[in-house]
Amino acid sequence: MGFFGEFHERGKFVNSLNATFLVLVPKKGGAKDLKDFRPISLVGSLYKLLAKVLANRIKKVMGKVISEFQNAFVEGRQILDAMLIANEAVDSRLKDNVGGVLYKLDIEKAYNHVSWSFLLAVLKKMGFGERWIKWIDWCISTMKFSVLINGSPSGFFQSSRGLRQGDPLSPYLFVIAMEVFSCMLRRAISGGFLLGWRVRGRSGVGFQILHLLFTDDTLVFCEESLDQMTYLSWFLMWFEACSGLKINLEKSELIPVGRVHDIEGLALKLGCKVGGLPSCYLGLPLGAPFNSLVVWNGVEERFRRRLAMWKRQYISKKGRVTLIRSTLSSMPIYFMSLFYLPRKVRLRLEKIQRDFLWGGGDLIQMPHLVRWNLVCLEKKKGGLGVRNLALMNNAPLRKWNWRYANEREALWRRVISLKYGEEEGGWRTRDVNGRNGVGLWKAIRKKWWLLDGRLAYHVSNGQRVRFWKDKWCEDGPLCESFSSLFSISLTKNAWVSEVWNPVGDGDGWTPLFARAFNDWEIELVERLLQKIHAFRVQREEEDKVIWTASNDGVFSVKSLYSILERGGSSMFPSESIWRVRVLPKVAFFA
Repeated sequence: MGFFGEFHERGKFVNSLNATFLVLVPKKGGAKDLKDFRPISLVGSLYKLLAKVLANRIKKVMGKVISEFQNAFVEGRQILDAMLIANEAVDSRLKDNVGGVLYKLDIEKAYNHVSWSFLLAVLKKMGFGERWIKWIDWCISTMKFSVLINGSPSGFFQSSRGLRQGDPLSPYLFVIAMEVFSCMLRRAISGGFLLGWRVRGRSGVGFQILHLLFTDDTLVFCEESLDQMTYLSWFLMWFEACSGLKINLEKSELIPVGRVHDIEGLALKLGCKVGGLPSCYLGLPLGAPFNSLVVWNGVEERFRRRLAMWKRQYISKKGRVTLIRSTLSSMPIYFMSLFYLPRKVRLRLEKIQRDFLWGGGDLIQMPHLVRWNLVCLEKKKGGLGVRNLALMNNAPLRKWNWRYANEREALWRRVISLKYGEEEGGWRTRDVNGRNGVGLWKAIRKKWWLLDGRLAYHVSNGQRVRFWKDKWCEDGPLCESFSSLFSISLTKNAWVSEVWNPVGDGDGWTPLFARAFNDWEIELVERLLQKIHAFRVQREEEDKVIWTASNDGVFSVKSLYSILERGGSSMFPSESIWRVRVLPKVAFFA
């Protein structure tokens, strides 16, 4: 605590605490040149504690100083958000039959080239206090490095720029530096130098998008114009001059979308190579046709490469189950969280898992003693706890519907909302019709019903919840609990806020009916008013949606997976099989 107190007051610590060992990790097999190695910093434990404290504090304000076009290291934003937006933008461009170009750029040795003076100036411009800037300055400017050669240090040297990979502060500081690039591009749009793309929807207005950033992986959306390529090259040179960050032209590429004339000339202006669709961005396919089988070849290849590592080893059946659950079943999760898994691909992946379980790493064709659907059940239901790929694809895709209902200000949601329109209340988009193209939302929206029956609404201002038709009052919609009263209601589609009527110092519910009540209906009315009496409209807060399948009301993929999983027996004696003191390979055959 004395170390932290001294740093807080003086803004300094002993220089030796910032000494760092560098380990050069090869980026690829057969690496020889220095550029083929990635320097990983082995930061001292005491400094790392301090940096972690500072990182935990700075990440709380990242959402306020970082624009919505950056998705990395900002709370509430996810890497898949950028992929969804990019694919929907490409889909709109192709369906509108309008040409355009995507500039996929990569920054050369991004962390290593950041200018310290530039970074500190950006922090000051963003409104960080003098003490904070002093702390950051000391943390990044007192670094000393020693390269480990064959495990031994080779003497220390100082650096004059850059951030360390392995320092908890570095990701946040780099994102702050990249915000200047984002700001420059936004000003280019306001000045008319760049136009970006407009993702048009049913209303015809659409959403204008120019760029997406995830750390150093950047997409810039441009028209097929030589002038725009010229302006963009100027912006990149200016950004390099002030920040020290240089574009890696070997890894950057210009991708034509639709019919583009003279794409080679446009690429020559930027000095990069020409790419094509489908491409790859953030490790996922960009611009691939819906239900494409080719984009899953990489996943299947990774399956087989991993099996090759286990081929020469004897692994018991219990060990194989463990490897399937921990490795093979988890490998396609990143893909399946955004893309629909075609049936043909799923069957191929499941076959690899089955053959490994019963035949080992050589995938020998041995008899499959148990149906695969039974193997994929939970242990308490008589299975082996292997994840069902179809369900593991369904559950994460449905999470997007939950996020759409809750993240009203998120960039990806606004793009989807303007493109497809939304139903009254704004909890979900309208049904998506027409061909799939390269868009992803149609497959996501298609099975909204999997969530709908398990959602309830928490009423605050009551402006997005139907009084009669939505489930907001305990067990179900009022139109089902009080069907006879609903049949004589004058306002069957009324919002909760429209039925709520503040009267004097008190509050009251005032549902309107078409006629006077019969004697036998008065008791029903009393029950209705008694049921809704405890609820109050609070106009300063937004209505919320609740996931009834979890105790905290928050959606989880695990809870939906459990709901979708069918079969097995809840009376299966799993405790007496898996928790007794016998070898797991023996319990496997129980």
